[in-house]
Amino acid sequence: MEAKNSKKTEYQDAYICGDCLDVLRGVPNDSIDLIMTSPPYADQIKDYGDVVKKIKPDDYIDWFLPRAQEFFRILKPNGSFVLNINDKLDGRYQNIFVFKLVVVLCDEVGFHLVRDYIWHNPATPPNVFSRGTMGRTKKSHEYCFWFSKSEQWTFNMDPIRKPYSKSMMDIIDGKVVERGGREKNSRPSRHNFDLSHPWDNKGGADPGSVISVSNTASNGFVQKLCKEMGIKHPARYPEKLAEFFILSGSNPGDIVLDPFAGSGTTGVVAHKHGRQYFCIDVNPDYQKLGQAWIASISEEE
Repeated sequence: MEAKNSKKTEYQDAYICGDCLDVLRGVPNDSIDLIMTSPPYADQIKDYGDVVKKIKPDDYIDWFLPRAQEFFRILKPNGSFVLNINDKLDGRYQNIFVFKLVVVLCDEVGFHLVRDYIWHNPATPPNVFSRGTMGRTKKSHEYCFWFSKSEQWTFNMDPIRKPYSKSMMDIIDGKVVERGGREKNSRPSRHNFDLSHPWDNKGGADPGSVISVSNTASNGFVQKLCKEMGIKHPARYPEKLAEFFILSGSNPGDIVLDPFAGSGTTGVVAHKHGRQYFCIDVNPDYQKLGQAWIASISEEE
C-alpha cells in the first residue's frame, strides 16, 4: 500500500517528554492508527529522571486504567492497541493482575480482545528458578495482547508470514498427490486437510500466536549511544517483536504511538517501515536517547 498523503501534525514523527496521561489529553479523538507499547512492569523500579517509582501489582489496574481510557479515545475506529506486559510473583504465587487488567480493558474501557500472543524469548538465561527448588521453571515468555476499538481493524498477514516447511513446499509444488481429501487426512487434534490437490503458494505460512524472538542485543548501537550520552539504558523489547505488530497492524503512512517509549524501539521500527512515529516518555534522558537513535536511522536512509 502507498503511504497516505496528509499534512503532519505535532504528534507525527515526534518524541515528547512527559507523562503520557497528560500528553494524550491534548491529542484529538480518533487520530491514532496503532498503539504498541510495553508499560512499566509491576513492582519494578521505573526511572523517571528525578525520582524512581514502583507500581505494586494490586495498584496496577488503578494506575493503568485512566491511561487506557485515553488510548481508546484517541484510536481511530479501525485502530488497534497492542500491550506487551509481564506478570509478577507476589510472595509464593503468580499475581493475576495481568489477567484482571485484560478483563477491565474489555469490560470497562470498551476494547475487544483480538488475540493473545506469547512472546517467547528462547535466550532467557538460567536463574534462581532453574535450580528446581522453588516449585516452578524459569519464565521464558511475556504476553502481547492485541485489542481493537471496534469490530473492524487493520490486519496484514503477508508481511508477517513465516517460511514454509519442506513438507508444506512439497504439497505446494505438487510433489504430494493422491493422498485423498479431508476424510483421509485427519489428525489426532481432529484437524483435517484436503491433500487431493496442490495448495496455493501464499508466500509463507500463518505465523501463529507464539512469537519466538531472542532479546540478546548487549553490545549494539543503542548500548553505544548510552555510553556516549552517559545514560543507563532502559529495558526494551527487540525490534523484531515491534516489527511483527507494526507490519501486521498498520499501513505505510499510519501513526504509531508508544506512550511508554523508553529508548524508542517502536519509533525506530515504525520509521524504518514508512509509518509516522509518536513516542512519549516521562524520562528526559530516554527522550534524548530515543531521538538520537531515530535520527541515526534517518541519516542512514
